[in-house]
Amino acid sequence: MSKTFSLTITKVDEPVFTGEAQSVAVPGVAGDMVILAEHEPLISPLRAGTLSYVDAEGNEHSLETTCGTLEVAHNRAIILL
Repeated sequence: MSKTFSLTITKVDEPVFTGEAQSVAVPGVAGDMVILAEHEPLISPLRAGTLSYVDAEGNEHSLETTCGTLEVAHNRAIILL
């Protein structure tokens, strides 16, 4: 089984996903990024594009974003859209 990390994706008016994930790919302003378990701490603005993640069971999910913020620290990623 792949290593996982805590992932929270939320919009202003509704939560999108909260749980364990194997990976999340985001459209960063400086370029696309993939976050995995034990990633170094990071804060980055996000641009419009496709955000995709693989949950702990290996299921792939994706959604379109217009902008947002990513914060990664202590084996946890928080995405505010």
